[in-house]
Amino acid sequence: MSFDPPDPDRLARVLAPLGELTRLDLLEGGTFASVWEAGFASGAEAIVKIAPADDAPSLLLYEERMLRTEAWAMGLAAERGWPYPRLLLLDTGRDALPVDVLAMSRMPGERWDLAAATMSDAANDRATRELGAVLARVHAETGAEFGYPGSSTLRATSWPEAVALIVESLLADARRAGVALPDSRIRAAVARGREALAQVTVPRLVHGDPWRGNVFVVPESGRVLGLIDVERAMWADPLFDVVAGDAMNVGDPDPRLAAVPVFSPDERARIELYRIWFTVLMTTEIVPRGFSGDWLVPYRAELAANLATLLERAGA
Repeated sequence: MSFDPPDPDRLARVLAPLGELTRLDLLEGGTFASVWEAGFASGAEAIVKIAPADDAPSLLLYEERMLRTEAWAMGLAAERGWPYPRLLLLDTGRDALPVDVLAMSRMPGERWDLAAATMSDAANDRATRELGAVLARVHAETGAEFGYPGSSTLRATSWPEAVALIVESLLADARRAGVALPDSRIRAAVARGREALAQVTVPRLVHGDPWRGNVFVVPESGRVLGLIDVERAMWADPLFDVVAGDAMNVGDPDPRLAAVPVFSPDERARIELYRIWFTVLMTTEIVPRGFSGDWLVPYRAELAANLATLLERAGA
């Protein structure tokens, strides 16, 4: 996905509380927001996220006010001692730029997805277990309702209702983008899983996107130094992070991501539902995000095969 550079003078006004802006470099990996490395005259640096316009075609319904959610999550992390980036600035006034802008500290270490191939099996195992332990600390936080805290519509008092609302929003996004999905089968799977979802009665905070690209590690040891991209935080079932952290897996889920020895049958049933949800999300976002490249053909094919497998197993 390509991003146009922001007006440097306007961005400098937004970032003025952090110092005199002297450098701005686009970083790879941004999908919801554009992500930049900013340098200041003092020698300080910051990672800057610039949200899309509220009416941008790339914006999915669940992504409403997500930078504000990220700022809230980082503030909470600072209080709780979770290894998230430090919030440096959040501008929602939209005086200089017509969108939300967030600045945060740089995370030390290396991205796990880029380092994993050269890491030892023991280091990768340690990273997986430490990620599960960090997520368990996040999951201990409880809320008053389920869903996305920044959304005006995707929140509910019960988990089954919240899941149904969110999946319906993704199906609406897909229709708007012209993405063909087996809507009736997806709805049937969610309906069949309602009883399993109803077992979740306490809204717990989840990271929402703890895949390896959002985890920073010491490659030699596998020690986890921190997690980034927390804008998709929501009040949910902690098992959602098991799926979001291993999104293309339709085999046995990794209990290390939940810091448990084994999953119960009921937990595995819910994981299957979250896999359907997340596969629908990844399939839907391809078009509005404008993804391109040779990697896209096999990626689409794998997503389609995964969704077919999941829906068949769900009896939908």
